[in-house]
Amino acid sequence: MSISRVPGPDNLHVGGVWALNLEAHRNKLYEQNITHVLSVIKFSFDKWGEEGKRFKHMSIDIDDDEDSDLLVHLSSAVRFIRDGLYPPVSGANTDVSAETKDDSESPGGVFVHCAMGVSRSVSCVIAYLLYKYPHRFGGKQFTPSVASTAQRRQTSKEAVERALEWVRQSRERAGPNPGFMRQLELWWEMGCPADDDSAVERHPIYQKWLYERMLKESRDVRQAPEAERIRFEDEVDPGSDDIETGANKKDGKEIRCKKCRRILATPKFVVSHGPTGRSEPSNCAHVFVETLSWMRPALEDGVLEGRLSCPNAKCGATVGRFAWQGLKCSCSEWVVPAFSLNRSRVDEVAPRGTDAFAIRQPPGRNGNL
Repeated sequence: MSISRVPGPDNLHVGGVWALNLEAHRNKLYEQNITHVLSVIKFSFDKWGEEGKRFKHMSIDIDDDEDSDLLVHLSSAVRFIRDGLYPPVSGANTDVSAETKDDSESPGGVFVHCAMGVSRSVSCVIAYLLYKYPHRFGGKQFTPSVASTAQRRQTSKEAVERALEWVRQSRERAGPNPGFMRQLELWWEMGCPADDDSAVERHPIYQKWLYERMLKESRDVRQAPEAERIRFEDEVDPGSDDIETGANKKDGKEIRCKKCRRILATPKFVVSHGPTGRSEPSNCAHVFVETLSWMRPALEDGVLEGRLSCPNAKCGATVGRFAWQGLKCSCSEWVVPAFSLNRSRVDEVAPRGTDAFAIRQPPGRNGNL
């Protein structure tokens, strides 16, 4: 089947490039009142002459590869689909609420295609569905208008799978590659930001995802990342709990150097690494943390692994080690990359009061980690 209508009120169709190459299939596009065509493949209507002018067209030239960055294009793709289905009225607010209920027929028609109508095109359709109907895919307890990043992260996999099953009602062969499925989960975690074409590119979740891709590329060639490209989480956005692994750990503990009591990491920068990612077993020999600015001297040497020393100049005690290739904890869990503090060299202390940053530090030293 070259053209499949996506279930629901929208005049939204998905398929392969044959629908545009074969005259019999073209007629179906006309019958379905298709006004907009989104090509998630390199495609042009130049050879169509005057006939091609009946469609508004957008092309995203991208390969169906797990490592391809489709995520950065989702804002523009979703806006194109949205405006094709519901053309903005001149002088009116063009932003259709992401929580609009499916209680009205679409006045326009959009056809989204790639080569086979399986992965790339379906990914863009899913991105639109998650944006337009979050109440449909987020679960019974999910409220889009008040959902936090943590709640979206917890529901991301299920939401994307539900949206895929929705598309499969009419297109059984639909199946984005694993890389695109993960990118759709991130799209959901971000809140499906379609305000403008660069909304994804500016988002901290996307920026961290790009950083993790860079780290993987470095590991694949067994090289440490370039010093100027290393991301220190406490410098990215010190006041945000949304982008780091240890988010929302309000009941966690500070990690301090056992010798001088200098704070090495506050709870939000501790990386959980238990079997389900919830918490590490109490008998772990290591406490893993994010990449923090006090580690800069050790990481700037460009080595794959090495020691971590207390940043207090009057102390300098060895507190752990790092390995860009990852380390296996005593609980048998791998953490990649790994910034490990040895439990025998540090103390874990509950923060005093509500301000974990108010503890007195050695003169000239900043303890806000």
